[in-house]
Amino acid sequence: MLSGSRRLILAMYLLFPAATFAAPNRYDILAHVLQPYLTLFFSKSGGKAVEMEVVVRSIEGGDPAAYSAIVNQPVKLSFQGPDKLRVEITNPDHRKIVCRSGQRVWIYPRELGAEIVATASNAEKNGRALDFRLPLNDQEIVLLPAMFRIMHCNSVTDSRGSPAWDIEFRTDPTLEKELKAPPVIIAALVHQNDFGVEHVKMRSGVWSGELEVNAVRFSAHLPQETWEPSADLGAEVVELPPGLLSSALRKISNLNLQ
Repeated sequence: MLSGSRRLILAMYLLFPAATFAAPNRYDILAHVLQPYLTLFFSKSGGKAVEMEVVVRSIEGGDPAAYSAIVNQPVKLSFQGPDKLRVEITNPDHRKIVCRSGQRVWIYPRELGAEIVATASNAEKNGRALDFRLPLNDQEIVLLPAMFRIMHCNSVTDSRGSPAWDIEFRTDPTLEKELKAPPVIIAALVHQNDFGVEHVKMRSGVWSGELEVNAVRFSAHLPQETWEPSADLGAEVVELPPGLLSSALRKISNLNLQ
């Protein structure tokens, strides 16, 4: 949870919008964009599942060769709080899957699982997979849009010629100082009719990335078969100790999603 001083900073954003928000409508837009994603982490709420289909167009920072498994590949992400996640590179020639449901973790294909187990420590092999949660209560999650400062928000057209917003925002400098965290800058193309995100660019001091969002579907829950290996995967599915979830996610994408 947030400390007392951090709670005070967020409360000030909520109580004094005229001083904080130069253009309140911009922050309404940002709140609408973030709200369905933040709902996924509420402690008591419906609509806690999402399926996303994206294509990562670039990642810079660190070793470029490490990102080759995911750049320009179609990726499907399925998430249901607090403990279900499936990340799948869907290209049939390079198909890779990591799936977690509770404390069950499996990976496809078999060779990836063997590599992960071979390099894992005993502590990892004996560990547990933690729930996907934010270190915030529901009231603090609602305030998260106030942690960003909007740099610009312009009305444009999207790839289909429909009205959209070109919005760029960053973590607020005051909060960065309080949290001793580096700045993160996010640019997004957002549909005006439904606040859906079409394109995202992110950058910090040491890395940057860009992705296309092809589809997003929110629901109360996903079918149980989402978390089960399908018959066509056959004997190439390998069960992993739950403590190796983070290593498995890094292996297929070089991104730590836990």
